[in-house]
Amino acid sequence: MPEAIDWEDLERLVIELDGDSVRLEGGRATFTYGGQSTSTFTLRNRAAQGDLDGDGDEDLAAHVVERSAGTGVFHYVVPVINEAGTAVARAPVLVGDRIVMDSIWVQDGLIEVSLFDRGLDEPFTIITTRTMLEIDVSGGTPVVAVTGTEPIEDVPLPGPGRPVIDIRFDPGAVSAVQSGSIDFRERQTYTVQASAGQPFTATLDASAGVWLDVRLNDLVVAPVSQRSQLVTTELTASGPWQATVFSSHAGPVDYRLTIEVLPVVEASPATTTTAPTVRLPRPVAPAGDGVVYLTFDDGPHAEYTPQVLDILARHDAKATFFVVGRLAQAYPDIIERIAAEGHTLANHTWNHEDLATLTRPAFDETVGRTEAILGDLATPCLRPPYGSIGAHTREWAAGHGLSVLTWDGSPMDWLRPPATEIADYLVQWAPTGAVILLHDGGGNRSNTVQGLDMAMERLADRGLRYEPICR
Repeated sequence: MPEAIDWEDLERLVIELDGDSVRLEGGRATFTYGGQSTSTFTLRNRAAQGDLDGDGDEDLAAHVVERSAGTGVFHYVVPVINEAGTAVARAPVLVGDRIVMDSIWVQDGLIEVSLFDRGLDEPFTIITTRTMLEIDVSGGTPVVAVTGTEPIEDVPLPGPGRPVIDIRFDPGAVSAVQSGSIDFRERQTYTVQASAGQPFTATLDASAGVWLDVRLNDLVVAPVSQRSQLVTTELTASGPWQATVFSSHAGPVDYRLTIEVLPVVEASPATTTTAPTVRLPRPVAPAGDGVVYLTFDDGPHAEYTPQVLDILARHDAKATFFVVGRLAQAYPDIIERIAAEGHTLANHTWNHEDLATLTRPAFDETVGRTEAILGDLATPCLRPPYGSIGAHTREWAAGHGLSVLTWDGSPMDWLRPPATEIADYLVQWAPTGAVILLHDGGGNRSNTVQGLDMAMERLADRGLRYEPICR
């Protein structure tokens, strides 16, 4: 009977990832791609035990997170096989980028995973779905199957909620304001006494992903599944109405809730309407046929940005580069080359911050500092990292003379799909005039470079014009 493997074995595990060996020491490792982009790997305190290869020995399934500056937060499940008392890591299974892991367990020789994620076209900061995965490693190469999904609203919340807060208006007032902070899958309920016939409005000022639920017992005005931040109705019953703030935002955020209850208005039929005050990102509409709008985020990168520029030059193509301020400061020669070759430069914050979570001073600092480093080369565009747009993002951007621009589509190259998949996506969607998101920095972008080159060769005889979206 071989010696069992344990947590100490996991803390010094060697993981093979994209042809590179990552060696954990004390459960952590730092790895640099191409001498430029650095990733930090961390063993999370979540592991499952069971026989994964059918030999009767207890194996382990570990949870490792890779934080890549400017790229994402990648979650891996690592099968660890007990080979004669030695912990041997099989190929890591990427289960998501900027997800929230729920649980891992081993059942009938399979690794079972429960995680919280979002749809393909939804911003990274909003979690909308629980996904169940099944990973089979008995054959050597892991085989992953999705065994179920459900909306996050259908998943029971963990533990008891926060204490309910009773809203009381000042004498003569018809509204009150409550402020707070909330984290993923938390809820805060407020109650207000109101009577049938009174016009009622609840306004939530918060990042997208933080929603309202308004009800009186079983009488529901706006369920959280409706994803509303503005609820207006004429109440149809009297009692302690509840307005609950619920967060599916992947991280802590601040919010401001305003409750307004007006005097009864006679002869007014009761109606109920709901509408969100924060729209999900929608990019500027493209101008016309035959125009391709390529955009590149997270650079400049000493290795990959020049390669992208070489490819664009061969095809007389122009693009917009949304640059990270600290990298623009580090590589001024690349910034000058981008501009000299007819491309345009735009703001992607100083250090790739999530703008929806920042205070106004922090927002002004990261955006203003990047504008300053770009100087006269800056165009009036701001792309929020992760596509994360908060309640004030557009307003605060306008204060810097900037318009917020997201994108229409992306081959999701930050997940490092094969170059052929990136090329196929670009060939299909670039000619439609869509604003395409690619990355020239923030990680290993060799597949992006190769896929871009393949796509532009295939599109060479289409008569397309490649123009910058920001000017």
